[in-house]
Amino acid sequence: MSQKTLTPLTPLWARIILVILAFIFVGGAFQIIGYFFAGIPIENLGVDVEMTLLQTVTIQFWSFIGVFLVIYSFRVILDRKPFITIGLSLKNRFLDFIGGFTIAFAIFGIGYLFLYSQDYIRITDMFFNLKSLSLSFLLFFIVSVTEEFLVRGYILNNLMDSMNKYIALILSSILFAILHVINPNLSLIGITNLFLAGLTLGATYIYTRNLWFPISLHLFWNFIQGPILGFNVSGKKLDSFIVLNINGSEILTGGDFGFEGSILCTILELISFIGILYYFRRKETLQFKETISV
Repeated sequence: MSQKTLTPLTPLWARIILVILAFIFVGGAFQIIGYFFAGIPIENLGVDVEMTLLQTVTIQFWSFIGVFLVIYSFRVILDRKPFITIGLSLKNRFLDFIGGFTIAFAIFGIGYLFLYSQDYIRITDMFFNLKSLSLSFLLFFIVSVTEEFLVRGYILNNLMDSMNKYIALILSSILFAILHVINPNLSLIGITNLFLAGLTLGATYIYTRNLWFPISLHLFWNFIQGPILGFNVSGKKLDSFIVLNINGSEILTGGDFGFEGSILCTILELISFIGILYYFRRKETLQFKETISV
């Protein structure tokens, strides 16, 4: 006997609006808890205070707990589906994780080598700090899981149930970019690239409904860009293994927003996005041909 599909308790548009509001307010409430555990006075909430990397990780962790509870509640109670269906199956997904790393490494490797060859960036120092790199990796893992649970795992997943998957991908990518508009030093190219990042992060999801590729790409995108190569990450400066002197055109280097604010990143993202779509559409075509030939 087939399992009966339960109808969600609320319309799609209401769930999308409510989950974004819950993400902001519940995540903010748990962020306050994070301030307490990080030893930062609550009156400094929302103020640009200098924090240690460990304090930042602590606050981000508690924010994730709040977001996790929101997504879990919405998926189970309002969507009436198992939580794992946001895309958490691990079966045969190791290559997804490797794929995310590979694309992030290729984008920043190519971009870095081009800028270095043109003398737009110079390495002024190298500083290896295992503790700092480990905490940075943990921070960006938490960030990537948090944002992927919300944008791809919940919002894109639900949009795909109600409309064409490509339109769903575009809408979710617009929302992804909007969620980052308060980031410092944001430029027009930067917001465009955030939209393209949403497309690239969601490109595999519309075919697989699995989160491990976007989580991996998101994680290594931030980690390689900032703590390893020394660029700002979405406008924010972090301690890094390589210390850079950036003296080229901001259109190419990204300036204070980081490499993801450069036109070079735009080109590399477009190539990655088109390549992913080509791979999956070709895979679908081959599978269809195999099916009709049986």
